[in-house]
Amino acid sequence: MASVEEIRNTRLEKLRLMAEAGLDAYPISTKREHTLAEAAEQFEKLAKKKSVTLAGRVMSLRPQGGLVFFTLDDGTGRFQGLLKKENVTEQEFELFSKVVDIGDFLEVEGSLFLTKRNEKTLEVRRFRMLAKSLRPLPEKWHGLQDVEERFRHRYLDTLMSPEVKARFMLRSKIVSEIRLFYNEAGYVEVETPRLQALAGGATAQPFVTHHNSLDIDFHLTIAQELYLKELLVGGFTKVYEIGRKFRNEGIDATHNPEFTMLESQEAYADALGQRGFIETLFKQIVRNIFKKDTITYNGQEVRFNEPFAVITFYDLLKRHALIADPEKITREALTLQANQLGVEVDQSESLEKILDNVYKKTCRPKLIQPTFIIDYPVSFNPFAKRKEDAPHLIDRFQLVAGGIEIVNAFSELNNPIDQKERYLEQDKKKTKGEHDISPSDKDYLEAMEYGMPPNGGIGIGIDRLAMLLTDAKNIKEVILFPTLRPKEEGSKNKEKKVAVAVLNKSLGLKRWEEMNTVAHLAASLGARKGKGLFFQEEIQTKDEQAIALNIQHAIMIKEGKSTESLLALARDAREKGITVTEFTREMLVTTDDKKVIAATKTKNLNEIEYLGVLVFGDRSLIETLTEKFPLAA
Repeated sequence: MASVEEIRNTRLEKLRLMAEAGLDAYPISTKREHTLAEAAEQFEKLAKKKSVTLAGRVMSLRPQGGLVFFTLDDGTGRFQGLLKKENVTEQEFELFSKVVDIGDFLEVEGSLFLTKRNEKTLEVRRFRMLAKSLRPLPEKWHGLQDVEERFRHRYLDTLMSPEVKARFMLRSKIVSEIRLFYNEAGYVEVETPRLQALAGGATAQPFVTHHNSLDIDFHLTIAQELYLKELLVGGFTKVYEIGRKFRNEGIDATHNPEFTMLESQEAYADALGQRGFIETLFKQIVRNIFKKDTITYNGQEVRFNEPFAVITFYDLLKRHALIADPEKITREALTLQANQLGVEVDQSESLEKILDNVYKKTCRPKLIQPTFIIDYPVSFNPFAKRKEDAPHLIDRFQLVAGGIEIVNAFSELNNPIDQKERYLEQDKKKTKGEHDISPSDKDYLEAMEYGMPPNGGIGIGIDRLAMLLTDAKNIKEVILFPTLRPKEEGSKNKEKKVAVAVLNKSLGLKRWEEMNTVAHLAASLGARKGKGLFFQEEIQTKDEQAIALNIQHAIMIKEGKSTESLLALARDAREKGITVTEFTREMLVTTDDKKVIAATKTKNLNEIEYLGVLVFGDRSLIETLTEKFPLAA
């Protein structure tokens, strides 16, 4: 079987043959008169015409002596073509046979007829190349082992898998339905900045970029909420935006660093009214698109023909996490129960953060039918109003369906004094090591002080909604071009082994301490693995001077949230027979190994401060083991 490169070279030769014949393989325009879908739908009418011109990509070629049957696809449908040797010159037939390949774009002219098998067909009397393909279309695309290859070559994915293209067409319809609903409700669609001096409006880590001309750093937007609320101060009453958001967080089944959100603000509205708005919206979307009131997600029926369920956050924890009194539980008791439930707890995490992680692990997956979760602790969102009858709670709701969080909404805080106090709480969390915070925004506080009407805000995760309505199990299936690690060039030379050093960020290590930790971890690896790490020991310059060659394996540096997470990494690596090196506080304090041994003997393992752990082994294993740890900043 010929390689892709061999096929490409053959097709380049065909390009040369066309050039020699004076033919342009990439003409500017086409004389196409109808789409292939129109040709099929209007077949009887068009069959009466002497000549019809169609165009599309060749998806199959079936030569049979003096006949060549082929199938065209133009994105609207497929249509069969037939080239007979008797209908063209001998040179034209020979040229078609020599240069046309599956994947090429052709313009064909002729008359329509029905074959003996009742197949609608164009009998070709003239053809022209519109675009010569140089690479072959894949023969075996369905069931591709490396799923990421589908995402990297999405253009092939949508071309070779009709169901994938259909999913994205459905996503487009969903967005159109949402936009239509909001517009008919009197909302104005607006645009807010993607580059922001301060990333606010949500509790998330931003991406940072630099503007050369202004010589300042900007953040890619994590939310548009604050700008929309400033428009309410400016006299707008109903505004919304559908746009891309960027959050520097992990990648999993429901998270992609770049995603699409709808956010809206309505003056004089509250969370209760917005719940009704959302319920009506979702029921209308399902009914208009599917012509019924139920869908199937992950094998389970999700019903939109009944009132959405409502449950408080604390009642949810009581029911599914079996936490008897989540409002009064201590952090110590909650940490113990969280560990029993398989939820990892970071030392820097607040009690509410742990509760949220427990909810995500034990409660959310069980909410299959559309369910509004209400009454969250105040610390869960710095922009939501406190409940008047329970000031320790906020007037907020989330909508979950199919086990997926789709909507976050609340009665927006419009008290600038309370807002400033909430910001101070966020700043305190940052000093304690929490990353997912919303920093103080003086410009937004200033806008609030001019007076902001009471209002209700809504955030809809478009990608997650598309997951639910298209029965997709991974967010990458509903994003045309999801975020992926760049593919390494030269697979034959691809490293088979790699080292990853994970630093304990919860300890607030100084820069020199981090560098010291990485250096000792790497040195320990070298001592354990020896010269086998080298391709060769030295390289020589042109003037025959020796330079010591570095090890042939990459060392990546990542960040861990806690000593517990580093301990778990070391334990898992050892269980898989992977090389592990460790660096503790005792090793940093002194280089005297006897003192290190003596100090370590006085402590239990859970009392040891792990500054860093390094794992070394087969790339695939190491990447799997360390995928939850972000790269060090």
